[in-house]
Amino acid sequence: MAFLAQCVVAALVGVVVVLLAGGAPRNPSALLAWILVAMALAQMPVVVFVVARLGALGGGPGARKAALSAALTTGILLASSAWFLALALATGQVGMPLFALLLVTLSCYALGFLLVGRLGRVAASETVGESPAEAATPAEAALTAAEPTTDGEQL
Repeated sequence: MAFLAQCVVAALVGVVVVLLAGGAPRNPSALLAWILVAMALAQMPVVVFVVARLGALGGGPGARKAALSAALTTGILLASSAWFLALALATGQVGMPLFALLLVTLSCYALGFLLVGRLGRVAASETVGESPAEAATPAEAALTAAEPTTDGEQL
């Protein structure tokens, strides 16, 4: 959701800038266009690294908040390619660099679904990485420990 909202805002800002400037410039810069493509491509490994670091969530009561924070961070970082695309549109870029930026933005959208899916499962669960014994209240844990095993020994 954060990614889609960022893309919509970036597209609206690009359109408003073009309208306020009286139309797109007539002389696009190939250097600027390819720099925007390079910057958008450079963001993808950074996002994968950040998600890999944020995705290593341990169990506990804060796991849900950590997963939500990681999912929002991922959406915002992946949406930066949409801002590069909006800048390319606002500066009148055409041709292959523009299509490359569109492809990178769509790839980031797909990558976001893959990366955030795991974080979404964590955020939807109560806690992460807890065994049923850890999730039990102290009173339930004491009762479980006091129950005799099949051998007649206590746990």
